[in-house]
Amino acid sequence: MSRAAKRRQRRNLDAPETIEKVLDRAGEDRFAQKRAPIPQREWRAAVGPRIADRAQPISIERGVLLVKVATSVWANELQMLAPELLARLAQRGFTLSALKFRVGQLDIAERPPERRRMRKVPPPAALAPELRALVANVADDELRSAIELAARASLSWRKPIRR
Repeated sequence: MSRAAKRRQRRNLDAPETIEKVLDRAGEDRFAQKRAPIPQREWRAAVGPRIADRAQPISIERGVLLVKVATSVWANELQMLAPELLARLAQRGFTLSALKFRVGQLDIAERPPERRRMRKVPPPAALAPELRALVANVADDELRSAIELAARASLSWRKPIRR
């Protein structure tokens, strides 16, 4: 949330806020010695987890957000994505005029990057006799073999039903 939006929100309080709203507005890093200019949760939601794991907002001066990135390749990539990132941040209430990037070692992430689960491809399954009969009705040999291969591959991912 931008500073102007926070000021407006403070002025518009007609009734006391719940403690949950106050703490949520303060952000997850409310006890940190040095606060990030954009809360980590907001940054991750705006730029996505892949970018957030490799780039961290450092400071905002005169509407320019300084972002520390892991490598020069990331700095170059994010420079090309800057207009889109600025638009995403604006949707979340952060009015910025530009992004600048600095290459450096990133602070340790609060959690490791998301790991993708790898699954081993199972061998093709055998076709049931009634399905094999249906596939046999296809006149074109090349098409028939492609359909059979696709059906066997698809069936191999299904778990057998145990009774």
